[in-house]
Amino acid sequence: MKKKIISIMLATVMTAGLLAGCGEGNADQAEAQGNADQAEAQGNVTAEEQDAEAVAQDAEEENTEPSAEGVVELDLWVHETESAEGQLYKKLAEDFNNEYADKYHVTITQIARSGDAGGYDDKVNSAISNGGLPDVFTIDGVRVGEFADAGAIVPIGDYFTQEDLADFNPSIIQQGTYQDQLYTVGCFDSSVGIFYNKDMFEEAGITPATKEDPWTIEELTQAAEKLTTGDHYGITMALDAKDETVIYFFLPLIQSQNSNVIASDGLTAEGYLNGQASLNLMTWIKDMVDEGYASATPEANSFELGKAAMAVNGSWAPAGLADYDINWGIMPMAKWDENSTPASACGSWTFGMSKDCPEEEKEAAAELIKFMTSTDADAQMYAANSMPPARQSAFDQTGAFDSEPLDVFKYQLANTSKARPVSVNYAILSNQFATAMQNVLTGMDPKEALDEAVSQYNFQTDME
Repeated sequence: MKKKIISIMLATVMTAGLLAGCGEGNADQAEAQGNADQAEAQGNVTAEEQDAEAVAQDAEEENTEPSAEGVVELDLWVHETESAEGQLYKKLAEDFNNEYADKYHVTITQIARSGDAGGYDDKVNSAISNGGLPDVFTIDGVRVGEFADAGAIVPIGDYFTQEDLADFNPSIIQQGTYQDQLYTVGCFDSSVGIFYNKDMFEEAGITPATKEDPWTIEELTQAAEKLTTGDHYGITMALDAKDETVIYFFLPLIQSQNSNVIASDGLTAEGYLNGQASLNLMTWIKDMVDEGYASATPEANSFELGKAAMAVNGSWAPAGLADYDINWGIMPMAKWDENSTPASACGSWTFGMSKDCPEEEKEAAAELIKFMTSTDADAQMYAANSMPPARQSAFDQTGAFDSEPLDVFKYQLANTSKARPVSVNYAILSNQFATAMQNVLTGMDPKEALDEAVSQYNFQTDME
């Protein structure tokens, strides 16, 4: 199992998470070197074990408040530190301690994410392998299958009422469920739409799609053709991305064809990653670039700067559009054709209960998870990171998604969102999907690129 975690971790590093924060590389490298030097001196202590020990020591040092007799002590790890989101996690932990002062007390440890040793993902992987996980910790939604399969987290569905679970967006339940058991829930969600320049649409005489009636790929292509001029592309789609962005943005166009990039067993890629639906998608993207409607190497902020009339982008984008002089709107993600089912992207960080949470503390840990994902917490999270709430009741409380243009995201999350595969091999799958896209954009035949992706996927998963 340790081998599987390490293998998946390497693939995860290669696919640099969509919402990953920036780490402090020099400090992390110094910490890693210090761990290595100490391990060499001790002879039989690994760097991974010292990472886990360091995290446990940090948590102990943060817990300076004396505990009241009979109060259950909990540990919580989160992946954000100084950001507004990170500060909110800290505030929510304090609120939890105040509300449950006579019953529970949580110590929060905030660990910055980074690509270097010592970052959040490395600490979690080390604790899974060597012991020392906290009672509750945040988990990127796409890693739920991996952690559940490894036994690092335990099911939490029995701690929620059916009424409470029904309040979560369907996508939150989808991404948190592995082999019919609910393992995690989140306090925010995400979505992807087609942003459009209203002035360019009006000049071209194009009527935008509505949230209830998305365009087909053919209609999107026709609009992109009409909007393409010598001054700007018809659409920009982040085609230069080589990470998680690729599968996050484009998987819905495969799901809309009633297919996926992996079988329902979460393991088999043959016939899915290289299936007809995937081939259709890759061929369409190649055609869009070949025809000049989209760029394989788009200029940064091309939509914001008026260099593209449309942009496929996520629910985080509106926060930055206020800095630009552009009259914009949002349309829903396109569906494949008239006979297809609309599908849209979703997903977020979540909270899970670890395998190391003692049996007598599980009820308290569940209360902490419920508190961190409550309606009020969801509403506060929107104010902190501008992401859509994970609960319908929180949408009602914020009110920000009740009217144009953000109402598109609320509608999609309630009606068309489909989670990325909850698979133990997800990181490898995502990496190969992105690699296939780049191979197509640099001249490889789409079928050949997808067959190669399946071959590499099988090779890497067989190694486990």
